[in-house]
Amino acid sequence: MEERKMHWVAWDTVTRHIKDGGLGLNKLELVNRSLLTKWGWRFKTEGNNLWKKVIGALHSNRKGWECIPFKKSLPRVWNNIAKIFINTNVAGRPLRNFMKGSVGNGEEVAFWLDCWLLNEPLKTAFPELFRSETEKRCAVADRIKVLNGEVLFNWSWNSDLSSEGLGNSLDQLLGALTGMQITSGKDNWKWTSDPDGCFSVKNVKRLLKKDYAANRRFVVEWCSRLPSKVNIHGWRLEMNKVPTAEALMYRNIEVNDPSYPLCSPEIETADHLFIACFIASTVWNGVSTTWCKIPQIFAFSLQDLLSIYSDLAVSEKKKEAVQGIIMVSCWSLWRARNKFKFSNVPVKIEAGFHISKWH
Repeated sequence: MEERKMHWVAWDTVTRHIKDGGLGLNKLELVNRSLLTKWGWRFKTEGNNLWKKVIGALHSNRKGWECIPFKKSLPRVWNNIAKIFINTNVAGRPLRNFMKGSVGNGEEVAFWLDCWLLNEPLKTAFPELFRSETEKRCAVADRIKVLNGEVLFNWSWNSDLSSEGLGNSLDQLLGALTGMQITSGKDNWKWTSDPDGCFSVKNVKRLLKKDYAANRRFVVEWCSRLPSKVNIHGWRLEMNKVPTAEALMYRNIEVNDPSYPLCSPEIETADHLFIACFIASTVWNGVSTTWCKIPQIFAFSLQDLLSIYSDLAVSEKKKEAVQGIIMVSCWSLWRARNKFKFSNVPVKIEAGFHISKWH
């Protein structure tokens, strides 16, 4: 338990979804951010609960113009929650903007600070107008009124918009507000990344994971018919993260004999071990002609080898079978190498191909 071991694959890669080239493990940071985001959602949706009143009383701030209040001078739990909710971005879009208000009577949705009309708060879309607003925390109901079925706007500016050159900005805002309706019903909130508008920690975690997943040129597809250890071996193999002599020396690990022990005095590399050496060539010849009855397997890289099944002119069922056989063969080559190197077990590879045939 106290031994310090080598980390072959970066944790950011391990925590990606399998379809994005990872193992699908949860990253604690993303889980924590998702759970804390729920408190921001609760603050906006739980009415006039006592805990909200306490937070509002403690964190009321004349300088901060955010959708939930927080005071920088109080470095406590709520301050950390608010910062995560406000500052976390997904693909360049603030996470808080996924919470969108659906206006009823307009009393609970902040006109400038909340995201309700557009996919961003109006203070962000019209910053010049926001600076001219006298009551920056005003609600939608404070600025939009309905009188005898007619929608009226009740503006309160601290300067003359025409003299400030803001007439065009106001016209754009009025255009965006065209068709806006105020009803007698209560305001409610929707989480826009969910088809039903419902908030869930799982949905937030999925958003954050998607944003963390880096684009990769090639991702190994897992075979559902194989054990996880075989799939993981193929996943590591494609990234050259198996402990061959070359990989160990690259990580400054001393290797007494770097040659491939089964067939060659050359330095043991993953490409040589699984593609170029005589034993590997014999295996792929047997897989092609004896077992699977497919064109001869020729690969110039491990990516070619692990994806060659996808280009075969055969049924999808047979493609999956060929994929599994290739990955199991790679696993078997690695086991044979280890048994010979560490236990002096001789390799007898050719006889096995005459036992089973493809049906």
